[in-house]
Amino acid sequence: MAIKNRIIFWAILATLLVLALAYAFWPRPIPADLATVTRGALSVSIDEEGETRVKDMFVVSAPASGTLDRITLEPGDHVLSGQTLLASIKPSTSPILDSRTEAQLNAAVRSARAAVSVAEADLERLISAYKFAKSEGDRAKPLYEQDLISRAAYERTISAVDTANAAVHSAEAALRMRRSELQMARSALLPSVSNASDCECVEVRSVIDGVILKVVRESEGPVVQGAPLLEIGDPAETEIVVDLLSEDAVAVSVGDPVIISGWGGDPLEGIVRIIEPYAFTKISALGIEEQRVNVIIDLDNSDEDAKRLGHGYRVDIAIVVWQGEDVLSLPMTTLFKQGTDWSAYKLQNGRAELNTLELGRMNGRRAQILSGLKEGDKVIEHPSNRIADGIRVVDRRQ
Repeated sequence: MAIKNRIIFWAILATLLVLALAYAFWPRPIPADLATVTRGALSVSIDEEGETRVKDMFVVSAPASGTLDRITLEPGDHVLSGQTLLASIKPSTSPILDSRTEAQLNAAVRSARAAVSVAEADLERLISAYKFAKSEGDRAKPLYEQDLISRAAYERTISAVDTANAAVHSAEAALRMRRSELQMARSALLPSVSNASDCECVEVRSVIDGVILKVVRESEGPVVQGAPLLEIGDPAETEIVVDLLSEDAVAVSVGDPVIISGWGGDPLEGIVRIIEPYAFTKISALGIEEQRVNVIIDLDNSDEDAKRLGHGYRVDIAIVVWQGEDVLSLPMTTLFKQGTDWSAYKLQNGRAELNTLELGRMNGRRAQILSGLKEGDKVIEHPSNRIADGIRVVDRRQ
């Protein structure tokens, strides 16, 4: 009897051990995160960083070389067209003369003064000759009228008067020229500006009604013609420029809606106005050459929030290139590639079921389903290598 009880005891113990081992090694459902296939609005956008800028920005440059007076205007100051004085430029001063140059200029003055004296003496001589010829003509006239001299002799006398008169006029012009040369020689020795009241300064005034955006040159000092002084524009008229990869730019069309965010306030709306027809090369942060295209976006300037944006502000841009209202979609986190096909695991009767999908549009967060799943299906997110077709799966949140 004792032996029989002992056998029964060991049999029960062995059975329990087998059951415990079976339970320990029995496949358990794998916990997983689940998502639901839904219908709703879906949009595809191209995301990039952009920069705001004033639509019509004017760079005010120096119209002449000279000495720039200190610019007292500051960024943010309002200016009026034709009224606000932006800058004042004094004419350039002459360089300091060395002794050799000064001696040459003094010699030129003396030479010009001597030429004036020669011209004055020549004029006096010709005036005397003219007076003599005129008196000869006056005496010849009554003699000609009395037929005491021939007509030819009288005409020679009149011609001599005209010739002497013309010589006087020529000498007067020569004297004026010599005096001008003397004045020119003397002016080379004079300083450019003796005092502020003698300065014929060039005044630069605003050409538009707007706001000072930037003072490029503030301090007084020499300035060359064409040097930038200030930048002026109207911050109320702002646009956004964003450089897209050329392969992204071909998907954008004029009139596409734009969502502007990341500027420090609520998202703003905009619209694509211009896609520039040429691309340029830009080096990325990784040192890769990229072909980029500038896309210009108009803001809704009637929005009060948009008026808070100034020139050169950074913003995040999302250009909506496609959107649908009743679109069957699922999260991108549920998808993986098998060969060239997109696939996902659907939860069917507690087990993972592999489904090959035909997808449409994708936006980085969700993908449009053309075939392979239906609305309401549960799919596995982030499927690991432990999940395979037919494996039991349980919702991690249960």
